[in-house]
Amino acid sequence: MKFLNEYSKIENEEFINNLKDEDLSNLINELCEYWFKHEKSGNSIYSNPIWYSFEHRIWRLGEDLRLLLKKKKGFKKSMLIQDTIIDILKNDKYGKGRQTFALLIGELKCDLMKDDIKMLLSDKDIYGHLIISLRKLKIKGFDEKMKSIINSEKGWIKSEAKKYLDKSASW
Repeated sequence: MKFLNEYSKIENEEFINNLKDEDLSNLINELCEYWFKHEKSGNSIYSNPIWYSFEHRIWRLGEDLRLLLKKKKGFKKSMLIQDTIIDILKNDKYGKGRQTFALLIGELKCDLMKDDIKMLLSDKDIYGHLIISLRKLKIKGFDEKMKSIINSEKGWIKSEAKKYLDKSASW
């Protein structure tokens, strides 16, 4: 439970400056796993379908990481941090909470394998957010998938797929 105390310090400048790549990687993994195991209640106050408590917490962690990475630039280049973020993103048990991790892929310029991208583009919990990162990284080769996504029921995801197709023509 030490990691919960550490997470409460995530905005503390001194804590951030003393944080090492391995510490942050462990903190991310331990928090996600803890919340997944202990925060199973759900509610639909903000959205439908239900978001479970662990999904809210993991989503918030991803956003906190984005802010942390702005403060300590060295983490952006850390392969360990990138691998940790990719591992969380690929772990579908964390559900919709991974949306901010999908956005971090673009922020950190992570190197995703083509097979991983194909798999993640089929994941309804995060594929819209992943499209944003793919466009940001100018990753080509997913035009056919984007064309099928344009038929999605969600307007914003349709819009992101169209933007990808428009932009990818000039890459």
